[in-house]
Amino acid sequence: MKKTLDICKRIGGTVMLPVIMYVIMKILCGANGKPYLANWKMWMVIIPQVAVTVACAMGIGLQFKNGRFDFSGGAIMLLSAITAGSIARDSGTNNPILFCVIAVGMCVTLSVLVSLVYVYGRLPIMIVTIGMALLYESITPLIFGGGGVNLISVTFIKQLSSFPLVLIPFAGAVAVYAVYNYLASTGKQSLLLAKNQQSAVNIGINEGKNVILSYVYSGLIFGFATIVWASLGKRDASFTSLSTVGELFSNILPVFVGLYIGAFCGDTIGIIMGSLAIVMMKTGLTTIFKAELGGAISTAMMGLFVFIVNLVAGQSGNLKKLVGKLFAVHKPAKA
Repeated sequence: MKKTLDICKRIGGTVMLPVIMYVIMKILCGANGKPYLANWKMWMVIIPQVAVTVACAMGIGLQFKNGRFDFSGGAIMLLSAITAGSIARDSGTNNPILFCVIAVGMCVTLSVLVSLVYVYGRLPIMIVTIGMALLYESITPLIFGGGGVNLISVTFIKQLSSFPLVLIPFAGAVAVYAVYNYLASTGKQSLLLAKNQQSAVNIGINEGKNVILSYVYSGLIFGFATIVWASLGKRDASFTSLSTVGELFSNILPVFVGLYIGAFCGDTIGIIMGSLAIVMMKTGLTTIFKAELGGAISTAMMGLFVFIVNLVAGQSGNLKKLVGKLFAVHKPAKA
């Protein structure tokens, strides 16, 4: 009986946030006379958004769990998308595998270059990743005419970001993240380094090698994200410094949410559930309001959401005590 209750508790904690978000958005959209995820076609539209959000969040989260805030992921994805998309589009082969191989290969290569600069340059990770992001961004206006890439009408690439083929890069990103966390020795050693660097080094863990291998894994994840992200819209070259950072880190909220939900199901499933909830919120708000206003409100709501999640997670013990005091039944003292 106790085991059954524990399983029910874990399932409930895992799906609670997406279910609550769906109900809230359904009520709000219904009150404004607009349909919200009312049929399978609507779900098919948001599945690619969920896929790219999950992949980006896992790419960020992999380094974040190891104590590294990496700002270069967005620039890596943009440079890889422009290069892989332009080569595959102009090759005349109509082969999506060519695009996938180039996109994933470039993301891994560019990520490893970041790790090499960090390991051998002996600079703080923030300085390294910001510097490499600026370098990669500066290359995007110099290649393929500086016009970025538009793959929306390139059918053999666009199909990779449409249901059901979008599930392939989605599954690839999740699989890499899960292998890193639960099976690969690199992931286990990274946690030891994050918790106590000196002790981990003393027991024989090669920190430099571990960092490089970790960036190989995050590069693979960003590669799968790029496969989907590249054809969801026109990707312009970066003419503004660190313009890619904001777009990538808009997906950091699912990392925080996923780590909290992970207490019930592990952070791999937690990030998926967190991403689903965030995408449903964005979809609902942009359905109710105009695109620009919906995006602005969505950004404000995400900030508030982060605050509430952190408040509940950090002060859960005090909140329980407060609720207990408010609703406590005071028995009359015996004479």
